[in-house]
Amino acid sequence: MHDSKASHTAYTVLQGVVHTGRNRRTKSLVSAGKLSACLNILNSSDEGRKRLRQLRNPVVSTGLMMLQRFLLPGIAVHYVTRKMVIEDIVKASIATGARQVVNIGAGFDTLMYELSRDLPDLTFIELDHPATAEQKRQAFVVDAPGNLHLHPVDLSVTSLIDALAQVSAFDANASSCFICEGVLMYLDPTDVERVFAALTQVTSGEVKFVFTATPDMHSPNTNATWLLKRHLHRLGEPLHWCIEKSKIKEFLATQSYALDQVTGGHEMQKKYLSPLTKAPVHLGEFVVACTPNKQE
Repeated sequence: MHDSKASHTAYTVLQGVVHTGRNRRTKSLVSAGKLSACLNILNSSDEGRKRLRQLRNPVVSTGLMMLQRFLLPGIAVHYVTRKMVIEDIVKASIATGARQVVNIGAGFDTLMYELSRDLPDLTFIELDHPATAEQKRQAFVVDAPGNLHLHPVDLSVTSLIDALAQVSAFDANASSCFICEGVLMYLDPTDVERVFAALTQVTSGEVKFVFTATPDMHSPNTNATWLLKRHLHRLGEPLHWCIEKSKIKEFLATQSYALDQVTGGHEMQKKYLSPLTKAPVHLGEFVVACTPNKQE
């Protein structure tokens, strides 16, 4: 990703969510509030407005969907269903006592914005690259709730612990839910382990961690194509940390975490897409919820 530009992937995910929300067969998956927030972000930049023009052009839009089939079949709907899984987990965490939610590498996700409007007594924090964070700040400058904190930080330079220390709204004693959606696979394995360690160091309260992971692109458990690997390298966003869904519990144990749930494409299809049997399903990336093991 270029230092002065918001993430190409962040725009692509947002474009996929909007496409899904406008498509006659899948629009029920995207709430009116989420679609409006996504459109606000896209309308706030030249790149975003270009992405919207692409969606409005039937020829270009069809071409983008064909490209999706060649790279990652079903990925646009997957962007939405993985967000639905994460939202369910976050809301369950709040219902059981979480008082703050921190989204690490939030990109253009709108969940913190949506929840902060509905839950004014809770704290919502986003940590992201300055270019992406600034673009989102411009989109929400008029109506951003006071309990939503967008903190620009380059996590490749500043540690997660130091980044949260810079956020005055972060309560080191509060029960917290941390989100890391579509991020860990781009980190080196040692940096992934640092994230898990940091979450238990930054707060003395209860911790719930929800993140996404993906197997290697050559795995039989993904429908990613060989073209995607070339595409990500061309964008300068190659995958570095990959893991099989069947190995996640073992990995979490090495990080002193316990697995709460893991949700893959088939589970998302069963829960959210049963009325949409013809919608293609992405197989590969899965959502994980976990908690640190209790210290003796």
